[in-house]
Amino acid sequence: MIILGHGVFSIGEKDIAVTRGGGQFVVEREYRDIEADGDRGTVKGRTLIDKSVPKLTINALSMLPEDFTSYYPGMKSTTDTNTTVTGKTDISTEDYKTVKWTGKTKAGKGVIITLKNAINLENLDWTLQDKDEVIQALTYVGTYDEGESETEPWEVEFIK
Repeated sequence: MIILGHGVFSIGEKDIAVTRGGGQFVVEREYRDIEADGDRGTVKGRTLIDKSVPKLTINALSMLPEDFTSYYPGMKSTTDTNTTVTGKTDISTEDYKTVKWTGKTKAGKGVIITLKNAINLENLDWTLQDKDEVIQALTYVGTYDEGESETEPWEVEFIK
């Protein structure tokens, strides 16, 4: 049995400073049975994976203004005296990141969960409430390279 313990989220090569409530890794799959007359149910060898979407959600408590464009696509920042962030009207190839969770199992063995070509398509949505901190859920989705359909854009590495 694998029970995951503590770990660190990173976007690109930069660690997320502080999280609250950790995060979540999920691979959402859609399956399709190829049915034939007379089948009473699912038949071995005739189930296909139609869709597979890997997601890594990070519940970020702190986000650095200078790293803001790593959190959301279609944004740009300028730094004069202050850092100013604003939206762009397009998504560029630089908006896709490698996103990881690097941690340990409860038994102390290393685990690395990686999403490739990941992009966070969640809305910028901050609840501004008195005496409470903003927790922003950053949900990164691993994306496929054009024409690549044999390998899914995620991996889980168990370190011995």
